[in-house]
Amino acid sequence: MSDDKQNKPAFFYGWLVLAACVLIGMTAAAQLTYGIYVKELIAEFHWNRTLTSSISSVHYFVYSLAAVLAGTIADRYRPRPLILVSAVLLGGGLLLCGLARNVWQMYLFFGIVAALGTSCCYCVPSSIVQRWFIEKRSVALGISMCGISIGSFVISLLVGYLIPHYGWRVGFFAEGAFLFSIMILASIFMAGNPEEKGLLPYGAEKIQTASLITNLNQNDVWTFKSLIANKYFIGCFANQFFTCISLIIMYTHFVANAEDMGIPKLAAAGALGMVGVISAAGRFQAGYLCERIGYKKGLILSCGLCLVAFLYLIFVRNLLMLYVFVIFYSLGYGGKAMALPGLTGEVFGTNSLGKILGLIAIAFGTGGFIGSVLGGWIFDQTDSYCLAFIAGAFFYLMAILSVAHIRPNPQPAAHVPAKQPKRI
Repeated sequence: MSDDKQNKPAFFYGWLVLAACVLIGMTAAAQLTYGIYVKELIAEFHWNRTLTSSISSVHYFVYSLAAVLAGTIADRYRPRPLILVSAVLLGGGLLLCGLARNVWQMYLFFGIVAALGTSCCYCVPSSIVQRWFIEKRSVALGISMCGISIGSFVISLLVGYLIPHYGWRVGFFAEGAFLFSIMILASIFMAGNPEEKGLLPYGAEKIQTASLITNLNQNDVWTFKSLIANKYFIGCFANQFFTCISLIIMYTHFVANAEDMGIPKLAAAGALGMVGVISAAGRFQAGYLCERIGYKKGLILSCGLCLVAFLYLIFVRNLLMLYVFVIFYSLGYGGKAMALPGLTGEVFGTNSLGKILGLIAIAFGTGGFIGSVLGGWIFDQTDSYCLAFIAGAFFYLMAILSVAHIRPNPQPAAHVPAKQPKRI
């Protein structure tokens, strides 16, 4: 059999890897649907919203640190063991949340154990899929990021149904079991790069030389020192930081805000779930849009749409108006979630992309830490989320300004020779 036929089989294995990346992305639902539990935790333990939302803040902070390690491991080793360990931590942490009796247990089980389990939900799929695809990379990346949206939709409806009928503890049990199962399934099909299967990346056969393939799919290996000194990395980091403050204000307090307006929990959770569905469409269409206008313009347009949606949220008073917000915000949020890792890969290449996205996850974690507790604190001080939504719009403006200076494909500041992933 010729090398050409070996590298171009009838079915490209990368599509299975892409499906596995979608499943891994679904585990981000553990972070994004915590707000559904807020009022039940307040009712049972008599906490205020600042304390209740601080549990989520600790989760984001721990996640941000763990994601750096997860991204580095994904670059250097094969990802399957990392996914299996994460499955145990995430599933076990959520199951233990259902047994919690006081605040320190929630800090431990959700804030630390479950957070360690979600460490690979973003950096692993968004880096690995870019190694498997040269042609249609934007579309493949958009599809992989749909996992976050699908997971949010499924868990929102599942937990939103279970809590009123069986209680919040059963909600945590079911969520933990479900997310553990899909991570185990994802690990079966995951491969860190095409070389593990004796393949070339999708679309590589259209490139004439091996050196061009290496340049497109690997590029330079970036050190931590060179990244921290790079103004484009700082811009990507800042964009993630500011957008995640606003995102987590919304996700943590969405259901509580809707219930304050008199909207039933299941309807509120369903609307939150629709953020997942519509943002999946946003990720998918952003893949095609960025193929035409570039990742940077797609990122700025997406953040601008979110900014306008947050200003509109100030005036929302009923379920219909809430769904209008959901539509416009979700399209922008989905586009941003796809465009930022795409821009990062375009600027820095894919050899160190797991590490780079892991570092950017620090911005997600610190932004989430601030956003979750900030929304609760503003409500406790003013008995309203109005100022929180104004702050959210302001942070999206800052996110736009942070990437305005970025130009794709800069020359690397410093790099070291590439290393092949190790088998463990």
